[in-house]
Amino acid sequence: MEIDQPTLYLILAEQAHRSPDALAFSDGSTRLSYGELRREVEALAGGLAHLEVRRQDRVALLLPAGLDFIRAFFALQRLAAIPCAFDPGVPTAAAVRRASLVRPRLILTAGPAAAGLGGVDLAAVPRDRTAPPVQGDGEDVAFLQPTSGTSGEPRAAMVLQRNAIASLRMTREAIGIGPRDVLVSWVPPWHDLGLLRFVLGPVYFGAPCHLVTPAIRTLPFWLQTASAVRATVLGAPDFAWRLATRLVDPQGLDLSALRFATNGGEPVRRSTIAAFEERFGVPGALRPGYGLAEATLGVSALRPGEPPRVDDRGNVSCGRPFPGVEVRIAEEDSDDGTGEILVRGPAVFAGYFDAEEATAETLRGGWLHTGDVGRLDADGHLYVLGRRRALLKRGGAPLAPRELEEAAAGVPGVRIAAAVGLPPGDGGATEEIAVAVEADPETEPSRLVGEVAAAIEAALGFAPDRVIVLAPRSIPRTANGKIRHPELRRELIEGDLERRGAVLLSLRSRF
Repeated sequence: MEIDQPTLYLILAEQAHRSPDALAFSDGSTRLSYGELRREVEALAGGLAHLEVRRQDRVALLLPAGLDFIRAFFALQRLAAIPCAFDPGVPTAAAVRRASLVRPRLILTAGPAAAGLGGVDLAAVPRDRTAPPVQGDGEDVAFLQPTSGTSGEPRAAMVLQRNAIASLRMTREAIGIGPRDVLVSWVPPWHDLGLLRFVLGPVYFGAPCHLVTPAIRTLPFWLQTASAVRATVLGAPDFAWRLATRLVDPQGLDLSALRFATNGGEPVRRSTIAAFEERFGVPGALRPGYGLAEATLGVSALRPGEPPRVDDRGNVSCGRPFPGVEVRIAEEDSDDGTGEILVRGPAVFAGYFDAEEATAETLRGGWLHTGDVGRLDADGHLYVLGRRRALLKRGGAPLAPRELEEAAAGVPGVRIAAAVGLPPGDGGATEEIAVAVEADPETEPSRLVGEVAAAIEAALGFAPDRVIVLAPRSIPRTANGKIRHPELRRELIEGDLERRGAVLLSLRSRF
């Protein structure tokens, strides 16, 4: 049964009233029912109010993923305050700089790190105070969501209560998540997928969620937990499914209960879907989707039971738009139906915090201009090529970096690949297409140059102009694991990678 309430806290309160003993969250050692969660949230909210957190005050959360994060997030919802979650694992100076961007009244963190951050240890917040009555509404800012920063410095998207609830409602209608489902979380809650689907989602859907610490090393435990609790809903970016296919032994795992596994957050690869589903025996489970922080996560998804679609360039359909979401393509720079993806709907954000100019540029004419490039087919399925700034040009036509990266990643010894355009050499008139790959330590770089070029030529009918072999962990990525193509391009042009000794070999692919 749907909960009709105007704020996230009131949804929690009603869920606790309806099903006080039902499991809400578990981290493997502690289990919280909805009733227990609400009581603990009330107690923590009283302590935060004692620290003078008031309605619509901004509070930076530098807390690890887990039950304490959930308690703190909903305690701030109880006070109609505005949480903004950041990765607590970055160096202290970076954490302070990021948190300062939202000018918080308070920084909540965990343990001895609080002193260095100028924050308050969550464990020290009193739990013996009564929270004052606060009447929030749907027009309040529910939280600030840092954007991924793939094309520059992250901003903070202002998500209203009604935006967040609209997103959850559309997800329920499109995917059909309900109390009979079982979720297992691996994506961190400072990522919009982690927050919306696996922190707010379980409370809205009335479904239990089991929490796994987000880290590459915990990928096996994530799938082991999913097997043990008979998970029906999972979610992660494409790179996590790729790594799980390589790193996790399927022996002894039973994922047959899995009915919907979101694959999004970056361009989806057909090879990822095929490899994971075959290795773990879950045909049709991985469902490509498209979303972004400014749309409060969800824009489109391939529905359960729908057959996958792949166009003639290998781009995977991210399904049809969610109910109530409109998508159109700005085709001013293309004659093949490809252009910038524009989105309109009730979940679109209210603007960027402290960034009026960027807000005006992004929200124009009633549409969210995403900065992503894609196309719609005749049935309304959305194909996403990638960020506009990251797209390559060949013969005047846009070329998705994913097309080259997927081919290169299939070469033994390649950990990760990224394709960018570089200034032309030898007096050329157009940019050179370069593919940078991180090599396994035991791999001979000179072998990779030829094999990567040959793999791309076999897949696409042409070879890149240059192949650059890098040491592991050299390709710049966001905290969520997405490749920062503009930053990689800049580092290659300016020679930063050479100065750091990251470039093992850089040669033209034909020699």
